[in-house]
Amino acid sequence: MSGVQREFFVGGDAQMKGNSSRTTQRGFTLVQMLTTIAIIAVVTVFGVLGIKTARAEFRLQNSARLFATYVEKARVDAIRRHAATGEESSIETFGPGTTTYAVSMDWGSGVVETRNFDLESGLSFATAAKKVSFDWRGRITEAWVFQVFSSYLAKSLPVDVSGSGDITVGEQHFPDQLIPDISISQVTNDVATPTPTIQASPSPENSPSPSDGASPSPEASPSPTATPHGNGNGGDNGNNGNGPNASPTPTPESSPSPSASPGASPSPIPQCASAISPSRLDLSQSDSTKQSGSATFSMINATGTVRIISATQAGNGNSVNIALSLQRIDGNGSTIVTVSTKHGAGNRGAFVVEVSGSPACGSTQQLTVFVSN
Repeated sequence: MSGVQREFFVGGDAQMKGNSSRTTQRGFTLVQMLTTIAIIAVVTVFGVLGIKTARAEFRLQNSARLFATYVEKARVDAIRRHAATGEESSIETFGPGTTTYAVSMDWGSGVVETRNFDLESGLSFATAAKKVSFDWRGRITEAWVFQVFSSYLAKSLPVDVSGSGDITVGEQHFPDQLIPDISISQVTNDVATPTPTIQASPSPENSPSPSDGASPSPEASPSPTATPHGNGNGGDNGNNGNGPNASPTPTPESSPSPSASPGASPSPIPQCASAISPSRLDLSQSDSTKQSGSATFSMINATGTVRIISATQAGNGNSVNIALSLQRIDGNGSTIVTVSTKHGAGNRGAFVVEVSGSPACGSTQQLTVFVSN
């Protein structure tokens, strides 16, 4: 092989080695790989959270609408049976944080029976305990709002029942609270009253007068004669103590006062007690004069201890804003609990605010807050 050909092949091998070297250097750096993995992790987390949120929202909507369905069934059953007094259909909840509700109606047996149902996991009722009964016209005594609360979403979905028995979920299409009270005038003198006929009453007969003879005077009672007492053993028989049988009256000796017993039990110490006044507030979301209210929480017989005061909505709800004027009370004292409304359909209804001291002072006090729109 000539020198020119050998030189050509050497150059070709060098070129092939260069191309192979450049091919092995292609790919991702470590920083690029870490960045890609981080982006994938973030997208995955957001996707999982979105799925959980969607499932929690679905459970909240499904449970609230199922509850509203049973309310409607109870109402229809009362109308169908033309329910008599004491045989009304009803639905009952048992307070904030509970998950069970009871439905009383005719389930097909011909008699009114009560069956219990549960909300789905992660859900509970946020409003105060209430039993709603439907009469034969499908009406209830007063409008009521049931709130189904989701602990994952931290929000409630309302089920409204109007006074006429209309049921809505999520909105209030029949706001009874916005209908003003109608004052009914008292109508008088609308019926002619006949003039009563006065009849003469008979005159009483003359009562017989006493006879002209003088009435006999009462005879004077004889004065009692003093009878001397004495038995000869100390009495003087009327001789003013100069008789031979008189004897001096002995003077009784004074008895010693009893000494205090060393085992006497001390007086019991009165227990610490708490109270709240008033125990009910009526607030409104739209009326500016009723968007907040206050109650006084007080403690007595609480001397010698500093207590931390807390006020929270029962059932872990957040449908109202709560504030305390004092969070620490040394001994006896009081604090003002101020409750204000929030806007939104999930913030209507009857909520329970629990107020207590730590260490405990008596029982936990409950303040019921009624919020209308």
